[in-house]
Amino acid sequence: MRKIKTILVGQSGGPTAAINASLAGVIRTAYSHNLRILGMRNGIQGFLEGRVADLTQALNLASSPNTAEQNFRLLRNTPSSWLGSCRFKLPEPDENPSFYQRITMRMNELGIDAILYIGGNDSMDTTDKLSHYFANTGIDVPVVGIPKTIDNDLEGTDHTPGFGSAARFVATVTAELTRDGGVYDTKNVTFIEAMGRDAGWLTAAGALAGDICGTAPDFVLLPEVPLDEEVLLARIKARLAEKNNVMVVVSEGVHRVDGSFLFDSGSVATDTFGHLAAQSGTAAYLSRLTKTRLDVKSRGIELNTLQRCASHEASKVDLDEAEALGAAGIEAVLRGETGIMVGIRRLADTPYTTEICTVPVADVANKVKLVPADMISSDGFNVTEAALRYLRPLAAGAEEPIIVDGLPHFLGALDERHTLQA
Repeated sequence: MRKIKTILVGQSGGPTAAINASLAGVIRTAYSHNLRILGMRNGIQGFLEGRVADLTQALNLASSPNTAEQNFRLLRNTPSSWLGSCRFKLPEPDENPSFYQRITMRMNELGIDAILYIGGNDSMDTTDKLSHYFANTGIDVPVVGIPKTIDNDLEGTDHTPGFGSAARFVATVTAELTRDGGVYDTKNVTFIEAMGRDAGWLTAAGALAGDICGTAPDFVLLPEVPLDEEVLLARIKARLAEKNNVMVVVSEGVHRVDGSFLFDSGSVATDTFGHLAAQSGTAAYLSRLTKTRLDVKSRGIELNTLQRCASHEASKVDLDEAEALGAAGIEAVLRGETGIMVGIRRLADTPYTTEICTVPVADVANKVKLVPADMISSDGFNVTEAALRYLRPLAAGAEEPIIVDGLPHFLGALDERHTLQA
């Protein structure tokens, strides 16, 4: 096994409020082992374009322990992907070996000894392909995946960093909108659209509003359950006969029995992985339908990218676990492990107890973890207590923000001066 001296880390896919906490864990642990730490600018795509930054210099780690610690804290609490991101699908290694030879040549130029890639399903595909190519060509460079996604749809881990903070945000906003919707003595229906292309984990988190304000959403609509609009309208009408304010949390990916989406999917482009790139409009559609058919006031609220960047609602549990997984990634490559993803195994709900585990990344890449049947109500219109037991500890605990002049403070953008020359 080669001695690890220089590690390369990248971030890919949609950002989260916790993805930089994982990066902080990688850098902090690598620095403690006296490793050189390089960062891909805009993921594997930026790396191929020659955009790599020296992160030890960028974070000014060698200046003083206090400065280093301050910058680690700022990085941990800064939303979005500090290194930048991409959505870039690698070809199959067997079909395009020259592509991987370009990667190898660039790695040799920089003296890369190990690669860590932080991301979701598609990023684990990148991790899998790189480790597969290296193994088949005798290149001794370990590659380890570090999970993240607000969608929580990665196999191989109980949950993913980024999800807990987004879940906390969705639950809080749902509770706030519930209170707002009950102000007037009139009939009204509010649809809150949460992200979740294939899996409804984030939408399910809206049910935690019941813990916050005492009133849970009337309906929680997940993509795991095909929706019959006529049945939904009948259920809403019946609920309006009992109360004035009806709250519905709906996933962007909810679809009909025939598989068609409620939004106009024909107008949405796809990314390089074949996924719809801007999947939204479900809440607006249902709001218009309800207003027309039931003749009541209705509004559709799309939470959109706020779910993944609302660091003011970050879960401390989420940030702690994200940073721990970043550290675990470094420890794994130092042990010579490759082709794996570090993950979280839940041992108990109460008290919440977990341990870090590793899984073959091939078992994770391009797979989707759906909300299980026992967490969905029998009628398909809400979630069960089992879902709430699963969700509660992940959204728990607030992270104290770093305050400067009375306002939250983030780490500034990565300076181009620290980008190495190609």
